[in-house]
Amino acid sequence: MTSESFELEVERAVEAIPEELRSRIENLVFQVEDWASPQTLTAMGFESPLDLLGDYQGWPLPERDLHYGQCAPDVITVYQKAVEAYALETGEPLPKVIFETIVHELAHYFGFSEDEMDAIEALWAGRGDGG
Repeated sequence: MTSESFELEVERAVEAIPEELRSRIENLVFQVEDWASPQTLTAMGFESPLDLLGDYQGWPLPERDLHYGQCAPDVITVYQKAVEAYALETGEPLPKVIFETIVHELAHYFGFSEDEMDAIEALWAGRGDGG
């Protein structure tokens, strides 16, 4: 898929987020990169760029204070090649993988920890085991 087509899918996924959540988003940009950088992978504890589909960089909403307004926008990055490889490997539709990646990263924006997201995603997957 071309980068332009993928970016369009990301835009569609963002537009599909319920308005009650989208209306709470401020000072946040979405971007697409092919792969996570080696520095990002190391910082996140990943060895392979195939393992990181997206990343949120910024101050989660619950942690913001009066000084936040002086900051650059928060950023959610979707890694196109990793997302495409995951969709191909799992057989899941690409738009679904993009949407779930964005929702996962948005949850971090809203203040959810990785452990909390693991539990939520287990429920989504119907496992209900929290991990």
